[in-house]
Amino acid sequence: MTRSTVRLAARNTLRRKARTFFTAGMVVFSVAVLMVALTWVGGLFGSILTSITAVGGHVRIVDPDFAAREEMMPLYENLEVTAPLVAAIERQPGVVSVEPRLVTGVTVTKGEEIGEVFAMAVGANDRYFREQLRGKEKLAAGEWFSGGPDELVAGAKIAERTGAKVGDELVLLGATQDGSLSPIKGKLVGIISTGGGMLDQQIWMPLDKARWLVDIPEGATELLVFAEGLEGGKALATRLQTLPELGAYAVQSWHEREPLKSMTAVAMGIQGVIVLTFVFLAALGIWNTMTMSVLERTHEIGVLRAMGMSRLAVVGLCVGEALSIAVAGGGFGVLLGVGP
Repeated sequence: MTRSTVRLAARNTLRRKARTFFTAGMVVFSVAVLMVALTWVGGLFGSILTSITAVGGHVRIVDPDFAAREEMMPLYENLEVTAPLVAAIERQPGVVSVEPRLVTGVTVTKGEEIGEVFAMAVGANDRYFREQLRGKEKLAAGEWFSGGPDELVAGAKIAERTGAKVGDELVLLGATQDGSLSPIKGKLVGIISTGGGMLDQQIWMPLDKARWLVDIPEGATELLVFAEGLEGGKALATRLQTLPELGAYAVQSWHEREPLKSMTAVAMGIQGVIVLTFVFLAALGIWNTMTMSVLERTHEIGVLRAMGMSRLAVVGLCVGEALSIAVAGGGFGVLLGVGP
């Protein structure tokens, strides 16, 4: 595009100032709303990912057979001894913490009788409950774990359905890894409430008590590895997959596991629809302006062609005008969309 063509394009852009500013305003609005929408979707999805990975870790290590039949919770497909694995993982760069976790189904009752209230019993170290699940911040009644071996913290839904209060003795009936019935007793020291979430239907206990319940003295059903953020979790999973100590186990990054894998695809689809919608609106405004501009200047274009201007130069004239509107409007739209 020659300098004369650029000058003509600039002149034509300002010939109909009202229409040009209207079109540029549409581009500014579309781009600004697009930036806000993408930021909102990204923030919402990021918050969901953060909450889910806080529960399930950025990287999870399990027995391959456990991963294949996870819905059935096969306790016998466990990590028999976790201490050497934890030590090997903690030596890797980028590891924030490693948390052994046991999850099993139990029936819960207050007192001596066997009840019909079903709950997920979760056994882990205090650090996992306190730092990852933020359990202490969610206490609705009672106190946090003090270190006693028989202490239990229950979700609000479980406490409501069993009629249990802080200080009551609860009986949990579960099963060992070989299928034998395994009852335990514990004192309810605290009740957490998240407003109806999954945690409200769980019972938390120290890891050693959960190990006794399912008869896995030194192991766990899974190791949850926490990294420095979501992207750090992806890179960490790649490194851990090459660790000799983990060769016999399944090392799963957060983005490879359900439901996060499906949620990521859905979020990308939503973002794609948003982008296409607002790009279409902006393009429609520019197309309308350029169509009117070309129709109004049919005589002028004929004169320019008669004076020797080539078809390519005429096209460049129109494209230059559209490009100037799009760049100016897009730039202001980005500034407006990402501004405070």
